[in-house]
Amino acid sequence: MNKNVDALSEKIDDLMLRKLELIEEKVSGNIQMEKLMKDGHIELAKAKYIRGKESISMLQVPNNEDTVKSLFNLETKTIDENDDDASCFDISLKQLSKNEDGPEDPIKWFGVLVPQNLKNSQKRFQESIYLAAKIANVQAELISVLSKLQTLCIEKDSLCSPNGMKA
Repeated sequence: MNKNVDALSEKIDDLMLRKLELIEEKVSGNIQMEKLMKDGHIELAKAKYIRGKESISMLQVPNNEDTVKSLFNLETKTIDENDDDASCFDISLKQLSKNEDGPEDPIKWFGVLVPQNLKNSQKRFQESIYLAAKIANVQAELISVLSKLQTLCIEKDSLCSPNGMKA
């Protein structure tokens, strides 16, 4: 009986350590995301300053929903581990093409010769999309770990309670 409780306690300890690692990774990712978004907005502001506020604005973005297409593919996979569903997200950049079916590079909406700051801004925002998928994967794993942890704690309490032992 004590061996079962000890084994459960070790599993709980391992999951608690994993939980702390995931929380640290998520916080680190959120800080990176904040920095990328801030840098992207600063680069965008510099580009607007260089070209003028009217040359880089929402007026250049097409209104037609058919013309605006995503440059990224989001793939969601459900992983079944020990009767526990966990989601995994994967982002990939679509191939840019000239034909009607594929998406066009949105930076071309602002002209042929765009400032380098605008290209840098686009790169920062694209990096933030990849980072968002990574953070979502960490969050999904964290939820899975918390679920397993709760199950193990309930199991440990049920083993300890009938015999009058205290956890």
